[in-house]
Amino acid sequence: MPALAGFALLLAVGGGGARAQDAARPTGDYVLAQLDAARQALASRAKEHPDPALAEADRRLGQIGDALRQQLGSATAQPIEILGDKSKAAAMRANAAAQRTQAYLKVSAACRGDDAKALAAALALAIEQLAATPAAGKSPPVIDAVETSEQQPLFVIHPADRPLAFAVLGANLLDTQCANPQVSLVDAQGKPAEAQPVITGITPQRIALRLASTAGLKPGGYVLHVVPQRKAFLVGCTKQPEAVAALQVAPSLQVTIDYTLVAACRGQGQLTLGHGSLPVATRQGGATSQPVDVSACANPESYTISAIAHFGGGDRAAVGPITQPADAGITAGLPGGLSLNWNPGIHTLFVRAAANMCRGTD
Repeated sequence: MPALAGFALLLAVGGGGARAQDAARPTGDYVLAQLDAARQALASRAKEHPDPALAEADRRLGQIGDALRQQLGSATAQPIEILGDKSKAAAMRANAAAQRTQAYLKVSAACRGDDAKALAAALALAIEQLAATPAAGKSPPVIDAVETSEQQPLFVIHPADRPLAFAVLGANLLDTQCANPQVSLVDAQGKPAEAQPVITGITPQRIALRLASTAGLKPGGYVLHVVPQRKAFLVGCTKQPEAVAALQVAPSLQVTIDYTLVAACRGQGQLTLGHGSLPVATRQGGATSQPVDVSACANPESYTISAIAHFGGGDRAAVGPITQPADAGITAGLPGGLSLNWNPGIHTLFVRAAANMCRGTD
């Protein structure tokens, strides 16, 4: 089980984990420390890459921390599991917000442009939903992680006409004596999505889900609602407070490379041989090529290449000028797993994209 769900599991089953000595019986102080650490790390990221959504996420984390401190009062040093139902529920949701923030920080560092904005929006929506969910219930369900089938944090879905397998992790998501929980996916306005997730596997700590297709999902925020049941003496199985998770739907990142190829020609001086734009198919991790007519330069001594990558949303990154002898290739790295290559032997420019430029997306 990934570490993201570790705290919820500790409360649910009293288990250990990588930080068992620190959190074998987590206290309010422990949870508040996790929130503070998440806020500090998020503030550092926002300073490097300002985004209104990150500022909103930080504000909401502060609200969650303040509310938890008020809820716990003088009992912050007490183990959460021995406190009242509302305090326990508030602490679990506060920790879920901290864990989701840390997951965002883990996967978003290399994201650029519209992908980076979509991940930030997903984080802000996730924390907003956790802050708005009432803290109630004896064994409250909570979701503190959403992951891909490869067990990587998931924040953004790029619509595609293919199935999507993912999972949510947390605590108290199933009472094995009761029917499976109700699961629904709605947009930010509360309208059910055209395709609804189907449960493919379930334990009290993890629900595996499958969407038949994501092609019909419109860009924007989506909230996954999980409403489990719990068996109680004499009354049977009854609905519990819901657990929520948030995701963002966004178009695949569109990247364009503006390039300039200049040759130093013997007896002719500097000649611009190529100047234009190349689109990059980032989702497929493919390559784009552009032949360049070099006939204007009879005797090249060297080639120089410069490029600017446009990632959408006003984000851009430049590389070059890079100069090499006429018989040597030029390879320039760009952010997000992009590389630009000039092959003088076949007079062709290539742009290649790594398969997963931005983690946290599908």
